[in-house]
Amino acid sequence: MYRLLIVTTDQATKDMLASMEGWEALGVKPPRVRETVEDAVECMKKHPIDAIAIEDAPAFAPLSAYLDRQAPAMPLFAIENDAQKQLETVRQTVNLLTRLRADDSNDEYDPAYMMEKQRSRWLRKVISGLEPTAADIERGLRLYRCAMRPGVPCVLARLAVPEDDGFMTERWHYGGERLEIALRNFFGREHGHMLLRVAVISPQEVRVLCYPRDEGEGLSENAAFEYVQETIEQITRYLGLALKVLEVRRIAGLGDFAAENDAI
Repeated sequence: MYRLLIVTTDQATKDMLASMEGWEALGVKPPRVRETVEDAVECMKKHPIDAIAIEDAPAFAPLSAYLDRQAPAMPLFAIENDAQKQLETVRQTVNLLTRLRADDSNDEYDPAYMMEKQRSRWLRKVISGLEPTAADIERGLRLYRCAMRPGVPCVLARLAVPEDDGFMTERWHYGGERLEIALRNFFGREHGHMLLRVAVISPQEVRVLCYPRDEGEGLSENAAFEYVQETIEQITRYLGLALKVLEVRRIAGLGDFAAENDAI
């Protein structure tokens, strides 16, 4: 069974956790609860913790920094305001932990690689507009340890494969996920002031999310367009895939991708 740690000083949260049942049915032990950064760090050193939830309070900022240094691939789930939501959040966390520990390779287990693999799959879902609400996206950003925040303006580039191009149907027979890996190699994960995420939405559309490395300075649509255009020229040259820019536009934040907003 998985082991969870919840760090909070909120009495209502502690009372809710104490009253909850059904942990074992979800595949987890009843969570350990700690109230200070020091006690939480000591708990993590003494016990094999699989996932952690931290109260959103300035006093716990050092604990978040500690996790970034010592356990950057550990899922960070949300503390909810009622028992049913908390159980659902734990269920999602258990599903992620199961995928992270899947024995699907002969290589030595690498937690950072496995988390990045699941993070990329989840971000494809977000960019495709398949997460129901902005709140779901915010929870996911925390759970998958993404270096992004929900309310930061960013730039979205939508690219199309011409209908008469046989690349996807005739040449790329390994599917969209393999193509997505290839495109990531061209775009990279960062360029200049941008963090980049690529998602193959369908055989007809690819999306590139450009997120500002410096959230305070924002991101230029022109700079994003120039880099995207430059990169698709390389893709055409080396892969023979004739991508075409449909649009490059600013969005208010990752919450714009939520299905409830119907923004894309």
